[in-house]
This record gives sequence, structure tokens and C-alpha cells, in this order.
Amino acid sequence: ALLLVCFSSIASAQGGLGSLRNWAGRYPTHRTGRVTKRFFQLPQIRQPLVALLSRADFNVLTRELAVETPIKQIGDFLAVKVCRQHACNTDQAAFAINLTNGFVYVRMQEGQTVRWFSTRDTYKELPQSVQEYLTDFSAT
Repeated sequence: ALLLVCFSSIASAQGGLGSLRNWAGRYPTHRTGRVTKRFFQLPQIRQPLVALLSRADFNVLTRELAVETPIKQIGDFLAVKVCRQHACNTDQAAFAINLTNGFVYVRMQEGQTVRWFSTRDTYKELPQSVQEYLTDFSAT
């Protein structure tokens, strides 16, 4: 019985992460008629971000940096970039989540200062393609 509970918990957690794949190609703030869905407010996204970032950094990522790119799927990762209107070259952030284990990575830049946050180890464990996407705002 204990194994059944463990396996069902793992399956439901992975199912929750798997459902995030539906966001690929959509913007983090998605409007359909009068309904607005916010990627960063989904429990699978919000909970690790609140635990990882200060309140101020969370607000910058999810509210202040309002210019958004569509969410991109890169292998088992979803990634998105946001920046400040008229200041995308200096005020920007990028987010990635590993859909297999839920690990979250955030890159924040203000001016020349770049900071990385991760729920596990460092950003260096990210695949090179994800690292490059999170750091390249020239195509944004």
C-alpha cells in the first residue's frame, strides 16, 4: 500500500509538470477573451519561485519585466525570457523549468550585474542549448 501511495504521488507530480508542455508557444500572460492565464502563477511554477527568490526578485520577474517572449520548449525544459520595456538590453530575466524533475533556474540581469538562481546546484548543470537561450537576448 505504501508503494502504491508513493508511485501515485510521483505520477501525479510528473503529470502536473507534463501538463506545462501545453504552454509551449504561448506567452506567459495568455488572454483568451476575458480570461487571463498567468504561467508564473501556476502552482508548479509559483511555489518553487517563491521558495527560491526574494519577494522583490519574484515581483521583478513576474510583474515588472512585462515584455514577454513566447515560452519555448527545449528538450525537457520550458524556458521564457522577459525584459523591461525600452530596456531589454539591460533589464532582463530568464526562467527555465526541467519538466522531468521540476528544478527551476532563473537568470536576472540589471545593468551589467547578472545573478543566477537554481533550486538545485547551479545553472551550469543546464544543457548548453538552454543556457544559451537564457543568456541570448539579441533575438528577443
